[in-house]
Amino acid sequence: MASPDGEFSIIDRFFSQGSANGPWFCKGVGDDCAIIDLGTSRIAVTMDMLAVGTHFLPDADPRDIGYKTLAVNLSDLAAAGAVPRAFFLSIGLPDKDEKWLEAFSSGLRELSEASGCALLGGDTVRTPLQNPSATAHSPAVFSVTALGELPPGMGLTRGGARPGDDIWVSGTLGDAYAALKYRWGHWAAAPAAFKLMRRRMERPEPRNALGRLLLPIATAAIDVSDGFEQDLSHILERSHVKAEIEWDSLPRSEALQSLPLEQQQEAALSGGDDYELVFTAPADRRREIFEAGIRSDTLVTRVGKILAESQQNDGALTVYDGHRRAVVLKSAGFDHFA
Repeated sequence: MASPDGEFSIIDRFFSQGSANGPWFCKGVGDDCAIIDLGTSRIAVTMDMLAVGTHFLPDADPRDIGYKTLAVNLSDLAAAGAVPRAFFLSIGLPDKDEKWLEAFSSGLRELSEASGCALLGGDTVRTPLQNPSATAHSPAVFSVTALGELPPGMGLTRGGARPGDDIWVSGTLGDAYAALKYRWGHWAAAPAAFKLMRRRMERPEPRNALGRLLLPIATAAIDVSDGFEQDLSHILERSHVKAEIEWDSLPRSEALQSLPLEQQQEAALSGGDDYELVFTAPADRRREIFEAGIRSDTLVTRVGKILAESQQNDGALTVYDGHRRAVVLKSAGFDHFA
C-alpha cells in the first residue's frame, strides 16, 4: 500500500487523471509502461529519471551510470513484454567534463547496441546552483524515455493477477541493496561477496528476453525497482487480490546468503534496485515458464501464490518462513518522498 506522503500517492493524486484526455488509447498512468495503440500497432512507453546522489553514489564509474540509466528503462519494457526499439535521453550536468561524458556515453552505448535500442534524440542542460550564494551546481540528473514494440492487443500490466495464479521471480533478489549497505558502512561482507553484489548494483541485467517470452503466458508483471514486497503489492492492489510468499523459496545468491538472516530478509524483500521481474501465471503454465527461463538463459523461481481478496483487513501480502511464521520487516521498500 502506498504511503499517504510518498511518491506513489503523488502520482495517484495529481497525475493519474489525464490518461483519457487525448485521442490515443492508453492503459493509463501507473504501470511500468504506458501501452498505446497507434492504428494497428501497439507500443510501450516508459520514462525514468535518475540522479547522482540518489540512484548513484557520487564516486560511481560514469560507464556504469550510462549503462544503468538505460538498463532501468529497458527493465520497464521487459515487465510489459515489449521489444526495446528506441530511446530519448535528457541530461542535466553540473559542468562540461568531456572525459566523464565520454565514459558515460560509452556505457550507455554498450547496452544500447546489445539491446538493439537506438538513441534517437534528447536534450542537455546545466543543473542549477545548489543555492543562490553557491559556486557549485547540483549533481547530474538523467531522464530516459524508452519505446518498445508489442503485438496488437497484447502487453503485460500490473492488473491481471487472478486467485490461484503462481507468483514467480526472475534471477536473484537483494544483492544490489546489500552492496549499497556495505558501501554505506552499515553491513559487513567478505570482499569476494561484496564484489559479486556490487556488480548487481552497478550493472543490472534487464530481462527483456524473458519478458517477451512471458507475454502470452503471464497474467501480470512488474520489475523490482523499489523492493520485492512493495512492487508485488502494486500488482495486488491493481489486481484486487492477496498473496502469500514462502521466504525459503525466494532466490538469493550465495553472496547474499553469506550475510545474517535478518539482513538477507531486508535486502531480498524490501531492498530494491534488483530490476528482476515479478510475475504471475496460472498453475497449469509452469512448464512453459521453465522453458521460457531456459530459452532466455534466466533463472525463474516460483515463490508463492495469489489468493482471493478477503473482506478482513488482514493485509494483502504475507511472507511466511519455513515454520509458517510471518516474516515482519522494518522497511517497506524505497520511496523518494516517504
